[in-house]
Amino acid sequence: DNMRMDDPEVYKMIGEGKTSGVFQLESVGMTQFMKELKPQCLEDIIAGIALYRPGPMDRIPIYLKNKNNKESIKYAHPLLENILDVTYGCIVYQEQVMQIVQELAGYSMGMADIVRRAMAKKKADVMKEERNRFIYGFKDENGNVIVKGAIRNGVDEETADKIFDEMMDFASYAFNKPHSAAYAVIA
Repeated sequence: DNMRMDDPEVYKMIGEGKTSGVFQLESVGMTQFMKELKPQCLEDIIAGIALYRPGPMDRIPIYLKNKNNKESIKYAHPLLENILDVTYGCIVYQEQVMQIVQELAGYSMGMADIVRRAMAKKKADVMKEERNRFIYGFKDENGNVIVKGAIRNGVDEETADKIFDEMMDFASYAFNKPHSAAYAVIA
C-alpha cells in the first residue's frame, strides 16, 4: 500500500511474479512474461502490457532477447533507430507505425493516422495504394509532392517493402501507448 511507481521494489516484486490481484498482470501467462521481462521501470510494464496480446505476442521472444542483449538489436534502416530504440528495435505501439510512415516516407500526421486506421481494419485495397505511396511517394494532379516516399529518403526499395510488411503484420493488433500506459500506472 505504501509503494510508489518510482520504488524499485515494485518492479522487483513484479519481476518475481508476485502479481496476484494486480490489474492486467495476474494471469498465469502475463505473470510468466513479467518474470522473464524483469521490469525495471514503468516503460517496461507499458511495453509488456502492449506486447501481451494476440499478434504482438509473437514478438515477445525478440523483444526479450533485445532487451537483455542490446548488441543484438538490428534496425532494417538507421531511420528506425530513433523510433524503435525505446522498444529495443521492435514495433510495439500504433504510434510507432505512424512515426515510421512520417519519418521514412514523409507522411503528414493526418495521413499517418489514416494509414494506421486502414492497417488496423485490414483494408487491402487502401493498403495496396499506401504501400506504393510509402515506397515511391505520391504527387497531386499538379505534380506537387504530397508524400516524398521512402526511396527519396534514402531507403532502398527492398528494405522499404520489408518495413511496410512488418507494419502490416503488426498494425491490426497494435495497442496504442496511452492506453497501455494507463493500464501500467493502474497495475
